[in-house]
Amino acid sequence: MKPMTIALVFAIGASALGCGEKKTGGGGTSAAGGAGGGAASDAGGGGGPRITKFRFGAGVDANGVVLNESESFHSGDTVSVSFEVKNVPAQSQVKAVWNDSAKKKIFEEQKVPSGSGAVSFQLKGGPTVPDGDYIVEFFYGTPDPPPGKWTFLGTKSFKVGPKKP
Repeated sequence: MKPMTIALVFAIGASALGCGEKKTGGGGTSAAGGAGGGAASDAGGGGGPRITKFRFGAGVDANGVVLNESESFHSGDTVSVSFEVKNVPAQSQVKAVWNDSAKKKIFEEQKVPSGSGAVSFQLKGGPTVPDGDYIVEFFYGTPDPPPGKWTFLGTKSFKVGPKKP
């Protein structure tokens, strides 16, 4: 074989390897790609529980999907999160636990996802949520029989700051 033919065969083989599909997913990771990162991926059909279509911000539409994405809020704002949860056991519920920076729980809510796995939560502001750093944790599980078993899905950090005059 000529050297040019060998190089061409090698280049085509390397290209074919680089075109393979990469799958992502799985539980136990940050819901938003890290403590302050971007959205979780919809890619892959992994077998483990995962969050998809993650949106975090203010305002929701009629279906509960976040309209205006943000990680910073003003005192009194309503903080909203919407996502779909995939590959969780039937009859599972999803739980959001809102904590301050000292990990002191300020609010907790459980919901049954829709048929597509869609769920949304809101932390209603007002004077009860002072300026500071916060984190919301997400879990899935079955609350019955109490205390139930909850499995970690991910977290999202956000800030509440003073309103501008």
